[in-house]
Amino acid sequence: MMRLRVPGPSRLRRALLSRLDSRYVTKPDHRQDLKDALWEVQMLRREVVALRDEVDRLRRAPATPAKPPAAPKATADPKAAEAHRLATETAQAVDTLLQSEMRIWQAIDDLSARVGAPGRAG
Repeated sequence: MMRLRVPGPSRLRRALLSRLDSRYVTKPDHRQDLKDALWEVQMLRREVVALRDEVDRLRRAPATPAKPPAAPKATADPKAAEAHRLATETAQAVDTLLQSEMRIWQAIDDLSARVGAPGRAG
């Protein structure tokens, strides 16, 4: 690093140099920041490619509706029947949520294909 010569008292010179040095990033620190940023971009690129592959796989998969579960016996414990009902409703809600999320990702992929997003792998 280039040192700046400042005429004046040594205390003032040290204060000025420490102020200037603290405002700038050293070359090794800057290189390491660039390496870290490049590594992160590469990791994100791999994740995006993996997610797109998963979306493509899910699009190709046949849509087979799940068969409804058998209703619990009427003579069963009322607590068990309530637990079964709550579990069924929760499963249906989660299924609806996942289907909505899938539609959102499909819309994002379609939009990025229409816009012609740069760097799209595949």
